[in-house]
Amino acid sequence: MPDDATIELAGETLTLLPERALFLPSRGTLLVADLHLGKAETYRSLGVPMPEGIAEESLERLELAIDRSGAASVIVLGDLVHCEEGMEDPVVEIMARWRRRVSLPMSLIGGNHDVGVSIPRSWRIEDDGEGRRLGPFRLQHHPRPTDADFDAGDPVVLAGHLHPVLSLGEGARRVLAHAFVIEPGQVILPAFTPFARGARVRPEPDHDRRIFAVAEGQVVEA
Repeated sequence: MPDDATIELAGETLTLLPERALFLPSRGTLLVADLHLGKAETYRSLGVPMPEGIAEESLERLELAIDRSGAASVIVLGDLVHCEEGMEDPVVEIMARWRRRVSLPMSLIGGNHDVGVSIPRSWRIEDDGEGRRLGPFRLQHHPRPTDADFDAGDPVVLAGHLHPVLSLGEGARRVLAHAFVIEPGQVILPAFTPFARGARVRPEPDHDRRIFAVAEGQVVEA
């Protein structure tokens, strides 16, 4: 059974799921970031070998997170898709078929990879522009600059984009684990796609930075 982690922030409980999603119980809202649908197809078109079934695996995991959390809605914090070239017919149909089965409300906050891509109407995803407020939170794709001031009363940013990972183990046994980053004034979600490694992060207690790694079906604080 997967093990979630919970934190308290801005007077609310946030549940960090090993499916690499964040759930806001008081809002009934599940947040994910950086699915990059069509990335494998884009790479294959450039002659780069990529495994099959990446989009299907991502959507199966998203459905599991929805079912386990009991979410009533899903918001994607940017980079739902990779680029226009990756929007091949099979990718469009995989998502359309999934949406026919999983019909809860979904919306998208635009990320840099979503720019210029026409999201198919069959996906039934609402456009949230570049960001929105949700209670004490500001939902957006890009995180706040780490040196930006955060004052009491400012909205807490929930974002993606950086694809944070934490190095675990030593030598030949070292692996990179997807990670949630908790900093003053913001939470950065891990990439939802399995094929995205980005910024390496580590805990910094002196700067109130906490890292929660996703490993072996658990979310554990580093």
